[in-house]
Amino acid sequence: MTSEPEIRGRAFDHLLVVMFENQYRGYVRENPYFARLARDGVELESSFGVMHPSQCNYIASIAGELCNVTSDHRPPPLAQRTIVDLVEAAGLRWKAYMDGYCPHANPWTADLVPGDEYPYVIKHNPFSSFVGVLGSAERWARVVSEAQLWVDVRAGELPEYAWLAPNMWNGGHYIRGTREEPKARAPELVDQAAQWLEWFFATLRFPGRDSLLPPRTLVAVTFDESDYEAAYEVRAKHTYDGPNHIYTVLLGDVVAPGTVESEGYSHYSLLRTAEENFGLGTLGKNDADSNWLRFLWDKRFAWGAPAQTPLRDRGAVAVASLGDRLHVVQEAGDGELVHRVFDGGGWAAEETVPCDGFAPALVAASYGSLMLALLSPSGGVTALGFRPDCGWDQQPLAVVDEADAVALAACNRGADLMCVWRAPSGELWSRRRRGGSWKDPVATGRTAPGGFALHALGHVLLLVVAAADGELACATYGTADFNVTTLPVRRRAGPYDDAVKDAWSPDAFPVAHFGAAASPLTPGELEPDLQPYRSAGPFALAALDGVVSLVHPRHAGTQLATTTFSIAGVLTSKLPVSYKASDQTTTSNGYGTLAEVGWSVPRPIMGTRWDGGVVLAMARRSAELVLLHQPGPGCAVLSSSGRYS
Repeated sequence: MTSEPEIRGRAFDHLLVVMFENQYRGYVRENPYFARLARDGVELESSFGVMHPSQCNYIASIAGELCNVTSDHRPPPLAQRTIVDLVEAAGLRWKAYMDGYCPHANPWTADLVPGDEYPYVIKHNPFSSFVGVLGSAERWARVVSEAQLWVDVRAGELPEYAWLAPNMWNGGHYIRGTREEPKARAPELVDQAAQWLEWFFATLRFPGRDSLLPPRTLVAVTFDESDYEAAYEVRAKHTYDGPNHIYTVLLGDVVAPGTVESEGYSHYSLLRTAEENFGLGTLGKNDADSNWLRFLWDKRFAWGAPAQTPLRDRGAVAVASLGDRLHVVQEAGDGELVHRVFDGGGWAAEETVPCDGFAPALVAASYGSLMLALLSPSGGVTALGFRPDCGWDQQPLAVVDEADAVALAACNRGADLMCVWRAPSGELWSRRRRGGSWKDPVATGRTAPGGFALHALGHVLLLVVAAADGELACATYGTADFNVTTLPVRRRAGPYDDAVKDAWSPDAFPVAHFGAAASPLTPGELEPDLQPYRSAGPFALAALDGVVSLVHPRHAGTQLATTTFSIAGVLTSKLPVSYKASDQTTTSNGYGTLAEVGWSVPRPIMGTRWDGGVVLAMARRSAELVLLHQPGPGCAVLSSSGRYS
């Protein structure tokens, strides 16, 4: 579900993306020049690459999807649309400046593939992979050498959307003058890239008042991916924060120095930001569901003070919205359910739902309707539909025969529904509703003695489960064809890269952020470490424009806490993830999955309190999240609203 545009006017008039090669953020931050740039601009502290190896990230950055490219092998000409199509449709200009590119040394071949001219390589030129560029002489003329950048800047002709790829040496891929890399990529290759960038920016007199770049130019300095195969030892090398955590800094006269800590971003985020800024629309892929850089418009998410509601201390609550109306279903005792509607100004009188049950789960379904799932008095799960123009269905539909907990979510961008329930055995099962009918049950491969919740981020369902000790983990279920990857076995490619749809991930990954902790493998040294989150009670999930919020009590008697996940397009691997070399052909490498991205650090929601209440539910209403929470038994149910403002 996407919102109406929230912004008015551009935050910048030109965007220049500069992409370097293969380094962990921590390695880059230890270089004095890159550290200085981070202080001079806005650093995204939770910025992640999309995939491994390099070429995948370049392609994803302009196409909003991987296009089934999971290696550095030259793909066949790709038919997908890119940012180029959107920019030109809006009547704007673009250019790709390729360091070392020499058009006369790159003859065309019969299959429309230009060649390399080392140290320029086409795998770092994503525009050279798409038929939409290769098949047009006019478009291909916009792929030029970096020398043309100086000409365009001095002539006042820098396009609205520009891309700069340093060559294999200046980008920090190989040692200058060779095709080799040192055993330890940092600090030598980081320093090499920094030297080139310092020269490049100094020549442009950027950043600063005397910059040759046109006013209101945003420059994004980023890396394609982290150095994912590097060994980690603090004493011998440097620290890093996560398997695909990258350095990304925004510079220019349109930003004030600072950091962005609270939300995560990826290459899809920068693509979506360009789309939003220039009013381009989206490609309808992972860009459409991605978190974008709203802070460039001075918009940041915040929770407001809790307000009283007329909801009484009776039983569990389920909440969903249709347009600007919030619908709430609550247990009223003895299996009775009541329904109330909030329109933003006031609450309507409650009405009885024509169905008995408890533990309700409510979600907005397709075509302007709601679907209510609940545990029936007979012990199964039933479903009941609602339409504003005709009310509730009179007869519930049986979905599951036996269950003791249930969750419901819309998926496939609202076209389908997913119901997950816990069987008496403790196992979680799912059933998808497609085309108006419920499909066969499917095991999720998970148990959740501490509870579970379900929500979608674009075309990916997130199933958050709690262990008996409250530790949270998350599994995925992909629904998009464009997030399926499958390639024949070849060097550095094979079934360990395969991603699927319409199936649950074989693994559940910790709901956690990346940090460092002691490891028995290297006594006395800190190692990369996940910091898992725990919940002391129920938890709720809801999404707002590319950001999924998870609200939960961390400890009894404390404030509610929230953590977010905002990395669109994570893959659902076909095989279980393992990093043992002996398992290489039977397991996944985890690239592009939840194994390589993190959640935000939990933060308290001011004004809230949790001490054993019954009600904790959340849903999106228009351009805000609405959280219903009950501090404790006998307390009134409160409402907190969160929005970008």
